[in-house]
This record gives sequence, C-alpha cells and structure tokens, in this order.
Amino acid sequence: MSQQTPRWEITAAAHIQSTDFEQWQRLVDQHHSGNMMLSALFVSDLLRSFSQDHYLASCYVGNDVVTMMVLRRRRFGIWELAQLAQAESALIVGAQQSSPDLNALIRVLPGLVLRLDFFCLDPLDHQGIIDALQQHSIRNMHQNIRIDCKQAFETYWQTRSKNLRKNIQRYRNRLDAENMVLRFEVHTESSAVNSAVDRYSFLESDGWKGKSGTSLHPDNAQGKFYRNFLTELAKTTNSLVIEFYINDQLAASRLCSYTSNIFIILKTCYDETLKSFAPGRLLLAEVIEYVIANNIAATIDFYTHATEEQIEWATDIRPFYEGSYYRFSSYLKAKPFLKHLKIRSKKIK
Repeated sequence: MSQQTPRWEITAAAHIQSTDFEQWQRLVDQHHSGNMMLSALFVSDLLRSFSQDHYLASCYVGNDVVTMMVLRRRRFGIWELAQLAQAESALIVGAQQSSPDLNALIRVLPGLVLRLDFFCLDPLDHQGIIDALQQHSIRNMHQNIRIDCKQAFETYWQTRSKNLRKNIQRYRNRLDAENMVLRFEVHTESSAVNSAVDRYSFLESDGWKGKSGTSLHPDNAQGKFYRNFLTELAKTTNSLVIEFYINDQLAASRLCSYTSNIFIILKTCYDETLKSFAPGRLLLAEVIEYVIANNIAATIDFYTHATEEQIEWATDIRPFYEGSYYRFSSYLKAKPFLKHLKIRSKKIK
C-alpha cells in the first residue's frame, strides 16, 4: 500500500468553523496532555478577541488532520505564526515528533511566500517544527521554567536555594513583626472566578501596566477575554484564581488553568504599594504548596521569559525557540554573504 502524501488546506479567519476547533481540540487531547494554553477554547476566544487577519493551516494525511497552526501575512513575501501577547506557546498542534512538510505549506499559502517565521516553539509540544528548522534558521528565544509536583512540598522546598528560602522567611517575619493579618483565598466556582478576575483586573490597572496601557481591566478586551475564558473553564473545574490578602487588602493574585498533567499560571500581579512584603513571591510559594498538597497536577508550568530570580523556583528549565523556514535554499547559501555586505556597508557609512 503506497504512503499517502500530506496536503495542506488554508482557511481564512472569516471561514473558520466550529468543526475546525473541534479538530484542533482532538489534537490537543491526543498530543498535548490537554494543555489549556493550546486548548480550542483558549485559542478560539483569543483569535475572536484579538485577531481578524489570521489563517488556519491544516495538514491532512488522507482524511485525517495531523497538524494545525494559526498563521498571518506579515508583509509581502513573509508569513509568520500568529503572535498574540496572551499566547506564550506557539499556536501549533499535532504530534510533537512529526516534522510537517513546510515547503508544501509555503507553496499553498496565498501569494508569493519566501519565508515563514515561527515563535515560542516549545520542545515539549513542537519538537517536529524545531527539527524542520534545523537546516534553515533557528535560535534560542528565552528560557522557560516548570516545577515537578510529584513530590512532597517539604522535599521540594528543601531543595530550593538557601537564598530563596531565607528571603521568603524574611518576608513572612516582616509581616508578623507588623502584626499583619494574612489570608489566602482559592476561587474555583464560575461566579467566584468571574468576580476574582475583575478584582485582578482592577489591581493590575492600578500598577505600572495600567500606566503603560497594557493591563487587564473589566471593561477592556484583555479583561473580558480572561474573565470569559476562566469563567467558562470553571464549569469543568479546570480554572482557579488564588488571592493573597494582607489586612483585608488584596495584595496579590494569580489566574490559573489546569489539567491533571499541567497547571499553568496565566497571569500574575501584586499591589505595588505593598512591594516591601513581596506579596507576589509569598503567593507563589502558597500556590506551589496548594497544587502539591491537593494533587492538582503533575507539573506547574510558567510559560514565561524566566529571570534568574524565577529560575530559583524551578525544578526544570527548557529553552523556547524561534526560527525561519525559507522557500529557496539558494537564499540560505547567500545569507552569510548578504550579512557580510550589510556589515561592510555600515562601516563605509
């Protein structure tokens, strides 16, 4: 029996159907441990809220869809994976180890396509794409961290750096010394999650993100997106908001989604007037203990550009990649020469 040739189909945003997202979710369930960051609910709401110029690319083998990704045209000759600030993982689903025929994809995209760019490629979810880019262009984008939750919290905590443990204890002692009353609240019911996301939005709006115009607010697109997504997810007990109060004042909050495999901290903020108490770090310690103690998920994944301070919390670090696929191999051979000419022209100027 001859092997079937994969084929790509491209669907513009206006023509994407609910059945397309049902197929997307099947691939998530089969290959991505039900990861809520890649779920059809998250991606469809994301695209509906923040994008109108995207395309859905679906790779078929026979009648079966094996890979799907969300693309957009950046400019003449260049297409890219759709980049949305809320999506910290590449909008690609399918078998992790499968390397799709990207040259065939380029040939069916509208217009002349010379290059296809990718971002936020996670080796846990997108190794096949990473492999396909090895002969073209690929580079480390940033480091991401996660925490193994299949151990007792005390075991986890004792393997953290002495500096981290000492600092967390120092912040707790500072609160005790000032007779502060502390309270942690976990919200999982839809109505409670709805209200908690709005409180998160007001808290973030009062900080530096509010001043820069990038914060959530109950009335803006970001606030509505996270409220709708997490409230809907709460109906299946797959979301929660955890809050930290100091003297009945909301000091920090984290918006989270999860399955039994992976717990994801989607958003985090803290009251900047309480910065000296490090409420964000104290809440993180509480979140980790809560997830481990209640056997919520096997891992906590941060999906973040990890700083040295954040890496102290991690039991595992992995790189995320970005790269480009070129239609013509001749450009790859000429690329070093073109780069050399560019450098020389700058020197001459």
